[in-house]
Amino acid sequence: MVEDMHEKLAEMIENEDFMGMAKTPTLLKLIRLQYTSEEASLALVVTIKGKKLDELAIHTGIEKGQLKKKLDTMANKGTVWFDPDEQDPTYKAVGMVFPGLLETGALGNIRFPYSVELIKAIHPVIHEWVEQSLSRLPSGTLPMWPAVAALPEDADPSDNLLDRVREYDDWCLATCPCKLSHWLDTPGDHCQHLVETCMPRGEMGRWCVEYGMARRITTEEAVELLQKFEADGLVHTGDPKNALCNCCHDCCPYFISWHQHGVQVLQRSNYLPDVDGEVCIACSVCADRCPVGAIEVEDIAVIKGNICIGCGVCVVGCATEAMRLVKRPEDELLPRPAF
Repeated sequence: MVEDMHEKLAEMIENEDFMGMAKTPTLLKLIRLQYTSEEASLALVVTIKGKKLDELAIHTGIEKGQLKKKLDTMANKGTVWFDPDEQDPTYKAVGMVFPGLLETGALGNIRFPYSVELIKAIHPVIHEWVEQSLSRLPSGTLPMWPAVAALPEDADPSDNLLDRVREYDDWCLATCPCKLSHWLDTPGDHCQHLVETCMPRGEMGRWCVEYGMARRITTEEAVELLQKFEADGLVHTGDPKNALCNCCHDCCPYFISWHQHGVQVLQRSNYLPDVDGEVCIACSVCADRCPVGAIEVEDIAVIKGNICIGCGVCVVGCATEAMRLVKRPEDELLPRPAF
């Protein structure tokens, strides 16, 4: 009996990827769309940890020039990644995220004849992955950054994302796979936020640019975009050393985890919105913008402090300036999570 390489690849992702998921029909559909059987077989040799070209040539018996062409084809399809700046790079098979199958088929938008079908297939797998993997993480594991425009004067300098972004000069911009897959899979049943909002850098960013999955932007463009994303109501997540996401409540796995499974994987900030009852006109814009449902509006907006993550998008969107972020009490302050 001939082994199904796609099934074996799904098993490798489950067993080797620290954020992997069990083999399901929807995951297998995604894998079959993104890999030929030969490519799946090669990915099994490459592994998620990765190997150098010489080592892969020994394991596969394929001549190095021919092997490099095969790896280049897979890198272009988003199934193998490496640092293009390295003379002798380590080729790595993608897992589920960072970079992974939930992202790479949609980065760069519609690039292949099969892209629309592939991107649609990502959306249900995101929901399965959230249930199986992401929502199993301890609460408050992943970093979230408060909107810089909402930070109070006494904010901790380490909470200013724009200052951190200015430390690096190799930023890139890509289509958000979470939003794009939701939009294509369920037309009309999705948010209306900006879509080109993923910001990889470093090794992942260079690979994305090399294969048309992202475009280079300057550091100042990155800063301006982050301010634009705040105004649009998106929440900054991730680590500036590797990649930043700008997330909506509707499509982002982090917020799907909260709304569907009650698990808040993002660490809240050390700030809470404070509402000036004399200025608040109870327009409910803040409640509409809140990604976690932490605001109720009656005579004025009321903040549920036990739910609020302190992202500040409510403050940025308040036209009457009735809201501001304030520091939480000293005994509620948290150290920023390592990532």
